[in-house]
Amino acid sequence: MPIFQHQFSLTKTYWRDRFILINLAISLILNASLWFFLFQQAINLFELKPLHYNIYFGIDLFGQWYRIFLLPLIGLIFYLINSAIGLVIFQKEKIFSYFLIGTSSFVQLILIIAAIFIVYVNL
Repeated sequence: MPIFQHQFSLTKTYWRDRFILINLAISLILNASLWFFLFQQAINLFELKPLHYNIYFGIDLFGQWYRIFLLPLIGLIFYLINSAIGLVIFQKEKIFSYFLIGTSSFVQLILIIAAIFIVYVNL
């Protein structure tokens, strides 16, 4: 029983940390926004579409319209893995836990920018 109580107290401090809470909320909001944005754009994406653009070669990857949803899925998986690892190592490596959670927010932002460019290329 003491082991369970000790683990519960670790998660309790993790969820009370302001930096952790703010970045987890930002990451989740950005990921939900990305899903929402792509669902709105999916109405116009019912055929083979460019999925990657390179400044040297132009469009270099075509794919089915539903593959655009890999972006928010990758972001969600990244969010879940970083949150879980951050929770496990929070007591011993607080700085690394902060880094993981902050990276999750940054990745969500990069994925939103990528999605905007993909939609722009498809116009």
